[in-house]
Amino acid sequence: MNTNLYPQCLRELLDSEVFGEAASLALYEVAKNPEEKYKFGTLLQLETETKARLRPILYRYHIDLYEEIDEAQVQGFVELYLQSSWEQFIAIFKPIVMQYLERFKEITELGPDQDHDILLSMVEHETAILTWLDLELEGQGERSLDAIIAQLNYPLQQPNRN
Repeated sequence: MNTNLYPQCLRELLDSEVFGEAASLALYEVAKNPEEKYKFGTLLQLETETKARLRPILYRYHIDLYEEIDEAQVQGFVELYLQSSWEQFIAIFKPIVMQYLERFKEITELGPDQDHDILLSMVEHETAILTWLDLELEGQGERSLDAIIAQLNYPLQQPNRN
């Protein structure tokens, strides 16, 4: 493990969750229908809980806990959603998540054994998001969030389906 590089990797994990939280909140606010609002709200909850779970490890390595958000990048993501169908947006979102997943796997390999559980949880976090997107693309939206919800301590109440 490169001890100089590792703290930067941990910061990268936090920054990804900060962006994910900001983007999810922005998408939640402009959701086109109640179902999409619930899905973005659930993703927001995952990002928030994951971010909180990272703080103790960051603090242990003396990494600043500040949060900086690239509003232009968030707005670009929102515009992409607004200009796309649900299926198009999910299809565009998937490769982004796949890149994060690969990066999280790399970081997991870099980390010391004492941090393995939290690093592995980041891989599981991103895998759950990828599962959501895959199931959405397969037309299985009614169960697409199951892997995400399984990771939440405080899940949102699912809206009634009529």
